[in-house]
Amino acid sequence: MAAGKSKPGERNGRPQLTQDGYDRLQERVSDIRDRQLLEMRPLLIESERDERIVAEFERLIEEAAVIDALLAQADVISISAEDLANGISLGMRAQVTLEDGSMEWVRPVHPDEGFLDEERISATSPLALALMGASVGDTVMVQAPTGEWPCTVVEISLDGVAAVA
Repeated sequence: MAAGKSKPGERNGRPQLTQDGYDRLQERVSDIRDRQLLEMRPLLIESERDERIVAEFERLIEEAAVIDALLAQADVISISAEDLANGISLGMRAQVTLEDGSMEWVRPVHPDEGFLDEERISATSPLALALMGASVGDTVMVQAPTGEWPCTVVEISLDGVAAVA
Protein backbone atom coordinates (compact mmCIF):
# COMPACT_ATOMS: atom_id res chain seq x y z
CA MET A 1 0.00 0.00 0.00
CA ALA A 2 1.30 3.44 -0.89
CA ALA A 3 2.27 5.85 1.86
CA GLY A 4 -0.63 7.98 3.05
CA LYS A 5 -3.23 5.50 1.79
CA SER A 6 -5.52 3.92 4.34
CA LYS A 7 -7.79 0.91 4.27
CA PRO A 8 -11.49 1.35 5.06
CA GLY A 9 -11.80 1.96 8.80
CA GLU A 10 -8.32 3.45 9.10
CA ARG A 11 -6.71 6.87 8.81
CA ASN A 12 -2.98 7.10 8.14
CA GLY A 13 -2.73 3.38 8.89
CA ARG A 14 -4.33 3.75 12.33
CA PRO A 15 -7.62 1.98 13.15
CA GLN A 16 -10.50 4.40 13.77
CA LEU A 17 -12.95 3.17 16.43
CA THR A 18 -16.08 4.65 17.90
CA GLN A 19 -15.84 5.41 21.63
CA ASP A 20 -18.45 2.74 22.32
CA GLY A 21 -16.55 0.22 20.21
CA TYR A 22 -13.28 1.05 21.97
CA ASP A 23 -14.95 0.65 25.37
CA ARG A 24 -16.63 -2.63 24.43
CA LEU A 25 -13.37 -4.07 23.12
CA GLN A 26 -11.64 -3.09 26.38
CA GLU A 27 -14.47 -4.80 28.27
CA ARG A 28 -13.97 -7.91 26.12
CA VAL A 29 -10.27 -8.06 27.02
CA SER A 30 -11.07 -7.57 30.71
CA ASP A 31 -13.70 -10.32 30.59
CA ILE A 32 -11.23 -12.69 28.93
CA ARG A 33 -8.46 -12.01 31.45
CA ASP A 34 -10.47 -11.45 34.63
CA ARG A 35 -13.13 -14.12 34.21
CA GLN A 36 -12.76 -16.60 31.36
CA LEU A 37 -9.07 -17.45 31.74
CA LEU A 38 -9.37 -17.61 35.53
CA GLU A 39 -12.29 -20.04 35.25
CA MET A 40 -10.30 -22.24 32.87
CA ARG A 41 -7.03 -22.40 34.81
CA PRO A 42 -8.13 -25.14 37.26
CA LEU A 43 -9.26 -27.27 34.32
CA LEU A 44 -5.80 -27.06 32.76
CA ILE A 45 -4.05 -28.87 35.61
CA GLU A 46 -6.44 -31.82 35.83
CA SER A 47 -4.72 -35.13 35.11
CA GLU A 48 -7.29 -36.02 32.45
CA ARG A 49 -7.82 -32.57 31.03
CA ASP A 50 -9.72 -32.02 27.84
CA GLU A 51 -7.40 -30.71 25.14
CA ARG A 52 -10.28 -28.62 23.80
CA ILE A 53 -9.98 -26.56 27.00
CA VAL A 54 -6.27 -26.03 26.30
CA ALA A 55 -7.05 -24.95 22.74
CA GLU A 56 -9.76 -22.54 23.94
CA PHE A 57 -7.42 -21.13 26.61
CA GLU A 58 -4.76 -20.47 23.97
CA ARG A 59 -7.34 -18.95 21.60
CA LEU A 60 -8.54 -16.57 24.31
CA ILE A 61 -4.98 -15.49 25.13
CA GLU A 62 -4.40 -14.76 21.44
CA GLU A 63 -7.71 -12.90 21.11
CA ALA A 64 -6.84 -10.70 24.09
CA ALA A 65 -3.39 -9.94 22.63
CA VAL A 66 -4.87 -9.03 19.23
CA ILE A 67 -7.46 -6.71 20.81
CA ASP A 68 -4.78 -5.13 23.04
CA ALA A 69 -2.65 -4.41 19.95
CA LEU A 70 -5.66 -2.94 18.12
CA LEU A 71 -6.55 -0.67 21.05
CA ALA A 72 -2.94 0.48 21.41
CA GLN A 73 -2.91 1.67 17.78
CA ALA A 74 -6.48 2.95 17.55
CA ASP A 75 -7.81 6.49 17.50
CA VAL A 76 -11.32 7.25 18.75
CA ILE A 77 -13.48 8.83 16.06
CA SER A 78 -14.55 12.42 16.71
CA ILE A 79 -17.09 14.03 14.40
CA SER A 80 -18.65 17.47 14.46
CA ALA A 81 -22.13 18.42 13.25
CA GLU A 82 -20.43 20.25 10.36
CA ASP A 83 -19.08 16.90 9.16
CA LEU A 84 -22.65 15.91 8.24
CA ALA A 85 -22.33 18.21 5.22
CA ASN A 86 -19.73 15.77 3.84
CA GLY A 87 -22.14 12.85 4.04
CA ILE A 88 -21.78 9.55 5.84
CA SER A 89 -18.39 8.79 7.35
CA LEU A 90 -17.01 6.16 9.68
CA GLY A 91 -18.96 5.90 12.92
CA MET A 92 -22.06 7.80 11.80
CA ARG A 93 -25.44 6.08 12.02
CA ALA A 94 -27.51 6.00 8.87
CA GLN A 95 -31.06 4.88 8.38
CA VAL A 96 -31.28 3.30 4.94
CA THR A 97 -33.79 1.56 2.73
CA LEU A 98 -32.41 -1.84 1.79
CA GLU A 99 -32.89 -3.96 -1.32
CA ASP A 100 -36.01 -5.65 0.07
CA GLY A 101 -37.60 -2.28 0.94
CA SER A 102 -37.00 -2.58 4.68
CA MET A 103 -35.49 0.31 6.63
CA GLU A 104 -32.53 -0.37 8.91
CA TRP A 105 -30.05 1.64 10.93
CA VAL A 106 -26.43 0.87 10.07
CA ARG A 107 -23.15 2.26 11.36
CA PRO A 108 -20.03 1.77 9.21
CA VAL A 109 -17.13 0.97 11.56
CA HIS A 110 -13.62 -0.50 11.55
CA PRO A 111 -13.83 -4.21 10.63
CA ASP A 112 -12.65 -5.27 14.11
CA GLU A 113 -15.58 -3.40 15.67
CA GLY A 114 -18.22 -4.71 13.27
CA PHE A 115 -19.24 -7.75 15.33
CA LEU A 116 -20.17 -5.78 18.47
CA ASP A 117 -23.87 -5.35 17.64
CA GLU A 118 -26.41 -5.76 14.85
CA GLU A 119 -26.22 -2.11 13.75
CA ARG A 120 -22.48 -2.00 13.05
CA ILE A 121 -21.25 -2.99 9.61
CA SER A 122 -17.65 -3.40 8.58
CA ALA A 123 -16.24 -0.45 6.64
CA THR A 124 -15.05 -3.04 4.10
CA SER A 125 -18.57 -4.34 3.41
CA PRO A 126 -20.21 -3.49 0.08
CA LEU A 127 -22.96 -1.51 1.85
CA ALA A 128 -20.53 0.59 3.90
CA LEU A 129 -18.33 1.28 0.87
CA ALA A 130 -21.38 2.45 -1.11
CA LEU A 131 -22.64 4.68 1.73
CA MET A 132 -19.39 6.58 2.41
CA GLY A 133 -19.95 10.22 1.46
CA ALA A 134 -23.67 9.76 0.72
CA SER A 135 -26.15 12.32 2.09
CA VAL A 136 -29.79 12.15 3.12
CA GLY A 137 -31.93 11.49 0.05
CA ASP A 138 -29.07 9.94 -1.96
CA THR A 139 -29.58 6.56 -3.59
CA VAL A 140 -26.33 4.65 -3.96
CA MET A 141 -25.68 1.42 -5.81
CA VAL A 142 -24.33 -1.37 -3.61
CA GLN A 143 -21.90 -3.65 -5.46
CA ALA A 144 -22.65 -6.91 -3.59
CA PRO A 145 -21.50 -10.42 -4.50
CA THR A 146 -25.13 -11.28 -5.29
CA GLY A 147 -25.43 -8.35 -7.67
CA GLU A 148 -25.92 -4.61 -7.68
CA TRP A 149 -28.84 -3.11 -5.72
CA PRO A 150 -30.02 0.40 -4.77
CA CYS A 151 -29.90 1.75 -1.21
CA THR A 152 -31.41 5.08 -0.19
CA VAL A 153 -30.18 7.17 2.76
CA VAL A 154 -33.20 8.26 4.84
CA GLU A 155 -31.47 9.84 7.85
CA ILE A 156 -27.98 10.37 9.26
CA SER A 157 -27.31 10.62 13.00
CA LEU A 158 -24.28 11.36 15.18
CA ASP A 159 -25.72 9.38 18.12
CA GLY A 160 -22.96 7.37 19.73
CA VAL A 161 -20.07 9.28 18.12
CA ALA A 162 -17.68 11.41 20.14
CA ALA A 163 -18.12 15.08 19.27
CA VAL A 164 -15.22 17.37 18.45
CA ALA A 165 -14.88 20.09 21.07
